[in-house]
Amino acid sequence: MAASIRVLHVDDEPDFASLTAEFMERESSRFDVVTETVATDALAHIRNDTPDCVIADHDMPSMTGIELLTAVRDDYPDLPFILFTGKGSEEIASDAISAGVTDYLQKESGTQQYTLLANRVENAVDRYLSQQAVQEQKRRLETLVSNVPGLVYRCRNEPGWPMEEVAGECEQLAGYPASELESGAVSWGEDVLHPDDQRPVWTDVQTALDDSEPFETTYRIETADGQTKWVWERGRSITNADGEDRILEGFITDITESKRRERRFEAIFNNTYQFTGLLEPDGTIIEANEAALSFAGVDRDDVVGLPLWEGAWFQSNKQAQQIARNAVKTAQRGESFRDEITIRGENQDAIIDFSVRPVINEAGDVTLLIPEGRNISELKEREQTMRRQEQQFDAIFNDPNLLVGLLDVDGTTLDVNQTALDYVEGTRAELIGDPFWETPWWTEDYQATVKEWVATAAEGEYVEYEATHPKGDGGTATVEGQFRPVTDADGAVIRIIASATDVTERRRRERELERRNEQFDRFASFVSHDLQSPISTVQGRLELALETGDKEHVERAGEAIERVDDLRTDLVTTLRTGEIISETALVDVGSVVEDVWTTVDPPQEAAVTVASDIQIDADRDALQRMLENLLGNSIEHGPSDVRIRIGALEDGFYYEDSGPGINPDHRDRVFTPGFSTKNGDEGIGMGMASIRQIVLAHEWDIQIDDGIHLDGVRFEIVSEDSL
Repeated sequence: MAASIRVLHVDDEPDFASLTAEFMERESSRFDVVTETVATDALAHIRNDTPDCVIADHDMPSMTGIELLTAVRDDYPDLPFILFTGKGSEEIASDAISAGVTDYLQKESGTQQYTLLANRVENAVDRYLSQQAVQEQKRRLETLVSNVPGLVYRCRNEPGWPMEEVAGECEQLAGYPASELESGAVSWGEDVLHPDDQRPVWTDVQTALDDSEPFETTYRIETADGQTKWVWERGRSITNADGEDRILEGFITDITESKRRERRFEAIFNNTYQFTGLLEPDGTIIEANEAALSFAGVDRDDVVGLPLWEGAWFQSNKQAQQIARNAVKTAQRGESFRDEITIRGENQDAIIDFSVRPVINEAGDVTLLIPEGRNISELKEREQTMRRQEQQFDAIFNDPNLLVGLLDVDGTTLDVNQTALDYVEGTRAELIGDPFWETPWWTEDYQATVKEWVATAAEGEYVEYEATHPKGDGGTATVEGQFRPVTDADGAVIRIIASATDVTERRRRERELERRNEQFDRFASFVSHDLQSPISTVQGRLELALETGDKEHVERAGEAIERVDDLRTDLVTTLRTGEIISETALVDVGSVVEDVWTTVDPPQEAAVTVASDIQIDADRDALQRMLENLLGNSIEHGPSDVRIRIGALEDGFYYEDSGPGINPDHRDRVFTPGFSTKNGDEGIGMGMASIRQIVLAHEWDIQIDDGIHLDGVRFEIVSEDSL
């Protein structure tokens, strides 16, 4: 179907203009005719929405048809312009031709004139569009050849690729003038193409030609000065006069730097913990990095070729799929998309900071989409904790903690709210009219900076800041705030709003949160250490079971596994409650020692004695971990027949062994995480630190001394209240 033709008809007779438009649109469905009765309005119309053809009368009040033509030709030299006038003369026709009119037609009576006019317009526009297409094609070809980053060639499809024509950056690419390749002095296939790539390139090209397809190939060349470069070539066969496909035409460009970037890209792409991929502009997955594939538990072939929203990551819910669709649509328009969504992994779901960014070429076309995801599950959990704490704080104190000031663009204080007044001495009337930087909220150290912030906001930019305000009670407050410009309908800044939130308490809570996180980190290290003993027992007993066939070893291994599960439960409880110990009760130390003795799997010659009935108020699981570390240390550091004695004290109990003891020089540091008396990498120094952590959590105290009943070390664990 032929393309439509947009026509602008300019005639100061509205009825005639309307009649002409109606007859022309009857003549051909291609015509879409718009009329103007004032020549100056028509000129504005052309400049705002250029039609395919202009038809104009000659005699018009504001501007003659030839004057309109002259004005149009200044901006549109080739736009079809037909003078359709009731006043005809050789002089007017001559002037019109001189001004560059496309055609000249005199108004007549009857409807035949509209058929003739429609035919003239259609022919003029088709001719104009054809010329435009030819000129555009020629311009593109010339631009391509003159700006091509490589060379364009015509060669024979023979070994050696003898060149008949070479244009473009031949010498810059290969180091040889085009004339040497065209004359045969230099053979592209033998002298330039890398020896190791000559046969693969020939095979690639011939395979494509056999399939009647264009060929694409990447290979290395050796330049005249001995450099090795990577090039990309695309071409196709051209049928010669004899009807034989023996001529090739194509394009060769240097991709050496692209190859380097590709290697760097691959190194970065697959060596990041962030989920990253590549998409076609329609959202089809081209690549996904190892982090993304590993998280979903899929292989590359499982996702490549799928739309992004059908990938394994977005199958957790319909909302995630819809967000992925919207992200692709947004990026297709050249805009970046960002949101937080929940995606599904092989073993867990995760909240991610999800984005899709377009890659836009110099022509403004979207060529690729880059989806990225950063796992922010832990961050969101911390944010949620902080929000809960802030909400609790606000509910208790019912204080919005918001200071607001309204400023003129020169920084003059126009108004302040009551919350801001509560921070300083002085009334609203006393402060209004002063430069904001000279008000009591700012010390001398801040005044110059505040003046700069006001100037920046007056220029239309936002300023975010953190500062310390003096308070009326002599203290200080830490605030976060901003200077926000207020603009009118024309975009001019007319006011500045200075606002700040008191974050003093939040900063304190943030420091407390960091302390708690550090505490949990240490606890995790301690539990990891405490797990080692029962795990070692399991390994040892299973090895003995395999060697001897004795089922008792399997039973002992099972008991140790139960201890591992107890430790795991204890860890989960601790992380959920935020406490190292849970509820306490009276615990029989002797029964705990019996359980521990099985877990630590001592040598047969070793022995433990609980000298008296001992009951203490404790978290049984935590007490068991502490005794596992004590007994484990005695067995590890003592002789194979080590003796251990546990007895009651007035408000606690003591622990002794017959081992080598602890050097008095080390006793002050033995509970420090990481400190170990072992040589080299044998110890990680967490056992004694774990003991002290459990002691402190119970509000006990632990002292180290020489043994009284045995020759080794003595630990006394008692309540702090008894000291």
